[in-house]
Amino acid sequence: MRRRCKLDTTEDATLSWRWRIDQLPSAVREDELQHHDYLSVAVEWDSGKDITYMWSASLPVGTVFTCPIPQWAPRETHVVVRSGADEIGFWCHEQRNLYRDYVDIIGEKPGRIVAVWLIAVSIFQHGEGRAAFGPIRIEAGGWLQDFV
Repeated sequence: MRRRCKLDTTEDATLSWRWRIDQLPSAVREDELQHHDYLSVAVEWDSGKDITYMWSASLPVGTVFTCPIPQWAPRETHVVVRSGADEIGFWCHEQRNLYRDYVDIIGEKPGRIVAVWLIAVSIFQHGEGRAAFGPIRIEAGGWLQDFV
């Protein structure tokens, strides 16, 4: 599910969201192609690059990896913001500085934010994922954009 927008990535650009994961679609690390089933919130920039914030079954929080799907590898980078089953079934709040993440992860200054995505993948292991999302919001340079 993808929603378009046009927001400059100012230094204070912040993505915040709430989510409750009831079931992860994978029970093993998602950074390998055969196990790349996951649930996430993603932000896309006018560069064609996106950062996908995911809840991993086992990768440590803070893990950053390029998408293992070859055609997505040049454009998509994953960041693990939650891991494991301890908080499954509970509402969790996340907040990320998008400017800082883009500079640190992509290695250049970001342009405009052009879309926010909810991504659910279960095609590799054919499992099932279940999640609910609360408010998803980007605040940047005094502007506010709500997505859910």
